Amino acid sequence: MWLEEKGKPAVEVASSCGLLNKLHTNGVIGDAEVTAAQMWARDYETGIMGAKDPEASSKGGNPDPEYALLSRIAAADRCRYVVKCLGKRSEDFLYSFLIDHMSISQVAGQRKRDRRQISGAIELLLGQLADVYADMPGKMWFNKIG
Repeated sequence: MWLEEKGKPAVEVASSCGLLNKLHTNGVIGDAEVTAAQMWARDYETGIMGAKDPEASSKGGNPDPEYALLSRIAAADRCRYVVKCLGKRSEDFLYSFLIDHMSISQVAGQRKRDRRQISGAIELLLGQLADVYADMPGKMWFNKIG
């Protein structure tokens, strides 16, 4: 994905979320937070929204139906685990900027909060999300022993 900002040349970024990339570039969040956010977004899209898991079809073009099903179940289980650890409100917040791609200003307007409060909340939430993914039990990863 290419990110374009006013007055700056376009840069290629790995994240599909411009807000996530901006926070990372500005040093507000680190690699662990970016990785956790990307994992959560992929898990949500795969397990909750029913999108195809990109890894399920990366082996030779045709996905193995059993692997695709296990992948979807594992993604949904991880999403439920995140809600159990962080709460439904945190999931709604993550959804706003990782799935709906809302800006800090849009989220602040939606929640009737100051931009600085929202920015701080995002930073804290992503730190907590990184901790949840780091400490997630091995059984949550169907292909992981643990």
